Amino acid sequence: MASDVINEVVEADEDSCQIRSCSQKGTCRKDCTNSESVCLGSYSDCEEWPVSNIQISAWHAGNWGHDNAKPLLTVNYNKKYDWTGIKVQWRGNLRVHRASGCGEWWFTFNGQDCPQGRISLRKYTGRLSNYLQNSAFEGICEGIPKGSVPVKFYLDGCGNTNWDLYTGWYQANFIIVEEIDTRPTSKGLCPSLSVFNIREYDMNIYYSTSSTNLQVIATVVYEKRDPSTALRAVWKGNLGKYGSNTCARFYFRFNGNECGNPNTIDTVCSILSGDSSWIREDVVVDGMCYQLPAGPLKVEFVMGLCIGYTSIGHVTTGWDTRESIRLEEVRLGLDINAIQLPSGKIYRLPVYNIQHWQWHAINYETDSGVIKEVSYTKHSKTSALRVTVSTAARQETNGYCSEWRIRFNSSECSSPTKIDTTYYMWNEGGSINSPRPYYIDGICKNLAAGTVAVKFEVGSCNTGHSLGNSYTGWQSMTSMIVQEVYLGI
Repeated sequence: MASDVINEVVEADEDSCQIRSCSQKGTCRKDCTNSESVCLGSYSDCEEWPVSNIQISAWHAGNWGHDNAKPLLTVNYNKKYDWTGIKVQWRGNLRVHRASGCGEWWFTFNGQDCPQGRISLRKYTGRLSNYLQNSAFEGICEGIPKGSVPVKFYLDGCGNTNWDLYTGWYQANFIIVEEIDTRPTSKGLCPSLSVFNIREYDMNIYYSTSSTNLQVIATVVYEKRDPSTALRAVWKGNLGKYGSNTCARFYFRFNGNECGNPNTIDTVCSILSGDSSWIREDVVVDGMCYQLPAGPLKVEFVMGLCIGYTSIGHVTTGWDTRESIRLEEVRLGLDINAIQLPSGKIYRLPVYNIQHWQWHAINYETDSGVIKEVSYTKHSKTSALRVTVSTAARQETNGYCSEWRIRFNSSECSSPTKIDTTYYMWNEGGSINSPRPYYIDGICKNLAAGTVAVKFEVGSCNTGHSLGNSYTGWQSMTSMIVQEVYLGI
């Protein structure tokens, strides 16, 4: 693990800078402790420390079959600062098995729910079914003092006796914890930071509708500081769907318009054919928009009708869980990974070298293969890589299983574990063709510096089940974000 303070650096010329020279002339230094180059920036025009102290806990194929209210997992997190919020994220496999069954998974901090409201996920199935599939939820909790914080992951049924819960089935399961600076007083442009101006807007808005009219689910006003940055927009909330041959589309608008560069940030919630019973679950939609102006930005999360469909069926949002919109400015490709403070101390930056790819309606119908491959240049041998994919996917065949995974140079990650997700589907009403939001997010350590081929793939599960009928990126956005992170600093 890299230290947050770089104790000894020396001036470095072009030849001694490893991998490649820094993009900004005169910023290259040599980290004498780790014998690699760093690109040095300054803390001028900046009053925040947006992201710090990223920690990951990982379990593969946990296969926890507990139902009752109990802490399933505990992460002992050492919070460094009083003024930060704790951002906690679950990425893993969750299922509810019974008809009209409901399960809830949530986090506690120091034995209590978050003061701003419980950070949780709920899943509900209206028919006897067995959906073992990847699920994601997250939230930021403020007001927790620095020091040792036990972060516990709980589960229980919600409001009835029929749940039959299962957690962690045959895939990577991650709890990622980090500190986020959400102080509202910061105004600077922070030119040396890859990510800054992070704002999360919590809301409790419940919608239940069959109307095909456009519905604005949530509206916030964000003060964007720099016209040259990309804006990362993330919505977390519960989507419910009922009705066959129906499709609802969810998307972001900025000052009344969908994103045009690189393309729209959207997803679908659909039942195209098969059993039409209720499915409710929390999802994450995550993308970026370029070339938005600085100044007040009206950001809306909107629901409408999918192209080619005449009905959304019946749709709910915000069912018994906390929803949020998170917005942050991103400097894509910035290679500055350390800054020098006025005191002379040089601090390593926890996040840098962010690259983003976003496609629309890739409509990948093949059951096994490489969906997308990108080339990424990793600068540091001591950093980890974080890969995030937001798409819409489905596995249609009853009793079959598909796996979506991330590979690096044709190999799966070995530290701390693979970045893979499974989707097994069985329903007493038969097969269901239901593309829905699908989110993959993981961290891989011990990858060498240099060019890395990052591959987003689909194929067979390592469960003994036959390969499912999968579909990825149906009529909506597929976004991939790759970034270097230094853990624990």
